[in-house]
Formats: sequence, C-alpha cells, structure tokens
Amino acid sequence: METKIRQEKASRVVLTVILEPKELAKFFRQAFEKVAETLKLDGFRPGKAPYKIVEAAAGYNRLLSEGIDRALHASYPEAIKKNNLIPLSQPEIKVSKSPNFSLDAGEISDNLEYTAEFDVMPEVELEDYSALRVKPPKKSEPKAADVVTILTHLQKQKATFKDIERPAKKGDRVEISFEGFLKKVKIDSMCSNHHPLVLGEGRLIPGFEDEIIGMKKNEEKSFKIKFPKDYHEKNFAGKDAEFKVKLEELKEVVLPLLDDKFAESYGHKKLDKLKDAILDNLKAETDAKYKNDLEIAVIEKVLSNLKVEVPEILIIQETERMIENFRGQIEKNGMNFDKYLENMKKSVEDLRKDMREQAIKNVKIGLMLGKVIQEEKIDSKSPDAGAKALDHLVKTLTA
Repeated sequence: METKIRQEKASRVVLTVILEPKELAKFFRQAFEKVAETLKLDGFRPGKAPYKIVEAAAGYNRLLSEGIDRALHASYPEAIKKNNLIPLSQPEIKVSKSPNFSLDAGEISDNLEYTAEFDVMPEVELEDYSALRVKPPKKSEPKAADVVTILTHLQKQKATFKDIERPAKKGDRVEISFEGFLKKVKIDSMCSNHHPLVLGEGRLIPGFEDEIIGMKKNEEKSFKIKFPKDYHEKNFAGKDAEFKVKLEELKEVVLPLLDDKFAESYGHKKLDKLKDAILDNLKAETDAKYKNDLEIAVIEKVLSNLKVEVPEILIIQETERMIENFRGQIEKNGMNFDKYLENMKKSVEDLRKDMREQAIKNVKIGLMLGKVIQEEKIDSKSPDAGAKALDHLVKTLTA
C-alpha cells in the first residue's frame, strides 16, 4: 500500500491511498464469497457456485462495488495508522482510479486509488511565557455582616405568616392583583393576579411597593408611576404608567428566634456552631472565587502567546457542547428549552452564532493546556492533567 499526504489547511489533510492488484485480490475474493453466500442458485449449495454463474446472477457492478468497499474499509485505518494521523472528523472519500474486478491478481489491470480528506489536530505553537507575570487579584475575607446576611436568609426560610388587620408596612408579605396602563391602554404584560411579594425587597419597579405600604386588606388604589430609563423591557423604559391595585392578602412575617433550637433545624447543636459553619462556607466560596479569578487572569495572559489555527470541527463540537449545557441549565430550572427560546425570540442557530466566539476561545484554552501537558511531560492520561497544567501556569506567572 502506497500513501501520500497533502496539507490542505493547517488542520486539514488529504491522504491519498494506492492499492496494487496483488493487494486488491484478497478483498475481491472476500467480496465474491460474501455475495455468493447470499444467492440461491439451482444445483449449488450457498457459496459453492462458480465465478461466472455468481457474476451472472449478482451482476459485475455489485461484485466490484463490494470489493472496493472492503478495500476502502480495511485500508483507510491502516493508512492513518501508518502516517500517525488522528482524524477529528469523518473522512470525505473519493475514488480517483478504479480497477476491474477479478479473483486473480494477474487479471486485475489497474490499481485502486482514492483520497480521504479530513480534519486533524492542528500544529500548536506556544511561545515562551516564562517572563510573563500576573498580579494576583485582591482576596476578600468574609465579614461578620456577611454571616448575619446568611442567618437572615435562613430565618426567612423558616418564617411563618400571621393574618393582620393593620395597614401594610415594610417587611409584610402581601398578595396583590394589579392592572397596568400606558396612555390609558391596558397592557397585558403589566397585569397580574395574586402576585406575591415581601414589601421592601424591591422586586417591583422603584416606587411601586411604597404605594402598597399603608393599604389594608381588600383595599383598592390607583396611582401613577414612571418606569426607570434603564428598565430591561425597552418598550416601557422611561414611560409614565398608571396602575390599579387591590391588596388581596396581608400577612405579617414572623421570623424564628436565632437560638440553639434554630441552629438544630440546620443540623447544628449550638447557634455558635451554625455561625462557624456559615463562616467556613463563606471562606471556601471566597477562596474558590480568588482561585478562579487568578486562573482566568493567567489563561488570558498566556493565550496571547498561543499560535494556532482552530479547526472548524472543534468549534462546532464545542458549540454543541455549550448548547447542551445551556439546555440542561434551563430544564433544571423547570423550563422547557424550546419554550424558553420562543420567549427569547431566538433559535438554536442564533445560539450557535452567539456562542461561537466563546467556543473558539474554549478550544484555544484546551489546545494551550494540551501543549503545556506535552512540554511539561504531564501524564496526558491522568484525569487531572488539565488542572496540573493550569497549576503550572499559575505558579510560573505568579512567581
């Protein structure tokens, strides 16, 4: 078998394979035997009929096609192994010279010649980065106020609600039904029934919750308000609106006492132990954020020293991986992915376009770390090879 390689692009090659008659005869005999066994011919057991009878029954072109297919399937893997090639994509195979079919090598008058075009891993050049330096980001430490914030959140998770007759005040849980109008025209997206909220948390547009404070249960009220200029819904941004509101439910939020009994409900015998656990978790979070910020800074710095032409197939694969991850996040939050795209007025193809630049960057990071693994002789089969390569870069750039 003779092979030739032509570099089409930096990461795409055309492999030419030539098989001589003496090599083809083996595959042609295998093809003949396979076809012969499928035929029911009077006077012959399956696979035992003479060549001419099998050819007449099956057709010359079928025998030739089966023979060439067998030759292609057997020779292609051998050819890429011989040339130490690792294809990234399925090959585009084209037969450029076809022989005649015969079981005798001496009667096969021509070679089989074909080309296989496919993507391969590109040449990766990583210029010397030993002189590069990154200033570590400022590391924040959790404060006592952060622990209080978490405790307040945990209190709210265990809160109970008590019916009250007094006017609503900040901190109360209410349910409101409201209708919104622009220039006296009712807007469906500005309407809601039994909408729950805790007054003072700022879930609605600025000033809206202030209008609810002082209202009593079942009371109705109309008021005018202006949407912020930077409101996320551009159709409403900066516009004057009028709302009609009814206070449907009014309850006082009763928070549990912060004591040892409260701590027990979260798996700790003492309140101080719960506070310590919260502080430990906050420290772990800040440490993880510091490490992540530092690694990002190092990656950005070293990427400027990377020289590579990214194969399109790797960009496509990474983009699809990102889309599947995004789909998983959406569905994990209880939303239908197709419905989400419909609401966002986007298609999967729009996502591909939006994610393409990040996909290219992700692939470059992977190729960069792969080069570091190679240069630093890190075991590439190790599951944490990438992490070790990144640790090496961090140590080098922060030394």
